[in-house]
Amino acid sequence: MSLAELVPTVESAALDIPISSAITDGLERHQVEAMQEAVYRINKGNAIYNVGCAKALYDLRNNLKGSKKNDPRQWTRFKKSGLVPFKPRDITDLVTAWEGWMSHSQLAPEKFNVMGIRTLFEVGTASPGIQKQIEGMLVRGVRVTQKAVQELKGIKPKKSKSYQKVGVIKSLVDAKLKIAVLEDENTQLKALLEKNQITYTLTTISKKKMKT
Repeated sequence: MSLAELVPTVESAALDIPISSAITDGLERHQVEAMQEAVYRINKGNAIYNVGCAKALYDLRNNLKGSKKNDPRQWTRFKKSGLVPFKPRDITDLVTAWEGWMSHSQLAPEKFNVMGIRTLFEVGTASPGIQKQIEGMLVRGVRVTQKAVQELKGIKPKKSKSYQKVGVIKSLVDAKLKIAVLEDENTQLKALLEKNQITYTLTTISKKKMKT
């Protein structure tokens, strides 16, 4: 029997995957179900993969560390070696996620779906109460993002560097970039006003600039 015959076509759980009509518009029912099935299998497989890798990396770190207080240099070398398909930071994040959350969670591995490695790290460093909240979200099928976890933890988002020093223009290149950003924002605002049929009046300064 071929592998294609061994793998079932559509799992019932896949039919619960919500997909926006903006994506499925024009598709027949069996095509929508095929998309739901693909999303379900990919997310489930990715979740199980991340959980398995997190445990394997955690076990390896502890094996190399032994009774030492700090991580040995061999562990650092391993993270940078390229022997596994993860960046050093990803390896650290997965180990932290396993140690701080996954290892004692009652969730099935596939429930850790649609979560990036950095998001797993954020949950791994969260309080038990917040972790329970997130587990409830995952059980309900809610997509959990890094930003959502940070908000639950009370972490304020970092301001973009481009806005940290508003009004400070150090060169002609900076000035041109600032103008381009403002013009783009102005175009978007005009389009939004026109779409909603909202009239607006130019300020005196703006009128003068348009005449010159």
